[in-house]
Amino acid sequence: MKKLEIRKALEQMDKKVYFTSLAIVVLMVLALIFVPNTVKIAIESTFNVCINHFGWMYILVSVFCFGLFFYLYFGKYGNIKFGSPDDKPRFSTFSWAAMIFTSGAGSSTVILGFAEPIYYLKNTPFHIKAMSTQAYEYAHMYGQFHWGFSAWAFYIPAVTAIGYMLYVRKTRDVKLSGTLTPIFGEKFKDGIIGKIIDIVVVFGIIASITTSLGLGVPVMSKLISSVLHIKDGLSLQIAVYLIWFMIFGWSVFRGLEKGIKKLTDVNMLIIFIFLGVVGVLVSISKIFEMELNSIGLYLQNLPRMIFYTDPFGNQNFVHDWTMFYWGWWLSFLPIMGIFIAKVSRGRTLKQVILGQMVWGSLGCCTFLGILGGYSLYLQKNGIVDLVSILEKEGNEGVVLAIMQTLPFSKILIVLLVILCFVFLATTIDSTAMVLGTATSKNLDPEEDPHLLNRFSWAIAIFAIAIGLSTVGGLKLIQKFAIVLGFPLIFIVFLISYSAIKAMKQDFGKMTKEEIITVCQGTGESTQTNETEENTEIKLAKSTDGNSKPLKATRDEKREQKTIKKMKCQKA
Repeated sequence: MKKLEIRKALEQMDKKVYFTSLAIVVLMVLALIFVPNTVKIAIESTFNVCINHFGWMYILVSVFCFGLFFYLYFGKYGNIKFGSPDDKPRFSTFSWAAMIFTSGAGSSTVILGFAEPIYYLKNTPFHIKAMSTQAYEYAHMYGQFHWGFSAWAFYIPAVTAIGYMLYVRKTRDVKLSGTLTPIFGEKFKDGIIGKIIDIVVVFGIIASITTSLGLGVPVMSKLISSVLHIKDGLSLQIAVYLIWFMIFGWSVFRGLEKGIKKLTDVNMLIIFIFLGVVGVLVSISKIFEMELNSIGLYLQNLPRMIFYTDPFGNQNFVHDWTMFYWGWWLSFLPIMGIFIAKVSRGRTLKQVILGQMVWGSLGCCTFLGILGGYSLYLQKNGIVDLVSILEKEGNEGVVLAIMQTLPFSKILIVLLVILCFVFLATTIDSTAMVLGTATSKNLDPEEDPHLLNRFSWAIAIFAIAIGLSTVGGLKLIQKFAIVLGFPLIFIVFLISYSAIKAMKQDFGKMTKEEIITVCQGTGESTQTNETEENTEIKLAKSTDGNSKPLKATRDEKREQKTIKKMKCQKA
């Protein structure tokens, strides 16, 4: 039986991509064990080259993605529909918006929602005086810039390319290398350059989840230490990693994914309870005051923030925050591109990119606006000196100090521990799923990669995360994310050009009105094919491959199973 399963796994794998990627991971882990300082120096040196010599490219790709949004939204190609003319939206508008709204919610949103504004009080943008009233205003706003429209614009190239190839050209390949066939031809993705792109994507995905783990584990360890009154440290952090790994392994091999996914819906309820409690403590009117002020600052400074490189200053803020975030969001490109494209079948490209920008940004900014507002409220009113705590104890100290100010703090700390565990467990599950897809060949969009493939990537993720945490902590992990996100800059330009070329080949000679007629028939239906079964997963991250009208067929049940498994939170 075991031999049969291994044979099935091997038959499904893209062996060149899988074994090359895994070999690099093994070498990296061995290096972290035997020559950790060498690895640390190598990552830091590469990071310095990326930032000091090519940092402007992170800013450039952000500007490019914003420009691509306007080009697609206001141009005629925005009327192209992801699907056939008679395909109705896969989900109701409410369900679709809810899935995108919550897709940015995770442990990192909570942790950085509390801690990020406190960093900005001392390490200010635009050389604003530290701890000044103006610093408080910008501290509340700037995180929302990093998590808002600029962040969600990064996914437009992947969403456009994947959605177009899946639902307009009807290909069965969700790999980013497969979206480049309009430029290089069908044989390209099986050639050496195509395989290199797949490998780059693999390590970009690893960087995304490693950063999430690097942010989440120290905070989890600190919270557990405070509840159980045990010593915090590296040993406890490794124990947290191992518990996560066991949860993931048990869910994969015992078929408990459905139960864990349901816990994610409970997690969303817990998060909204947190937001409600915090909002009441600060006062809803104060939250609205801060948010309205931040919206004004955002609109006033948006061009400057998008292009900000601080060429005549020390550039610490840009390097430590903006470029880190742009590198991190780039590493999420494959995951979020697949997710948003698949939940958006039946909608026009214009609807999809506007929806992801608005609902995704609104979701993240809701969390950052309320949680960050509470942090600044505590600091400004002298209730807790979070700036001093941050300097001495880092993110974990700040989160614990804030949690201890809440009513029923012990209970809420336990709930936060559960929340982080479940969010990261489901994120690891979805990441392993996407990694499995990236290292498989001829995999149907509704077909799961073999569990042995997924499990091997879970091992790789944990091994790298533990190794980097041990050697250099969060700072090294952040640099690791920026380094691995850098090659994806070039992939963004390639897949964007490829998608536009494909649209020009197929619709270039048509007018806007002709595209609407061909793609949308007599008009866009407001009806949906949402059934009772998929109503249960309104807040789940969804995948969907068929472009045929939905019926209760065997393929539909298979598709629903895939949808329930897909979780793409930016944990």
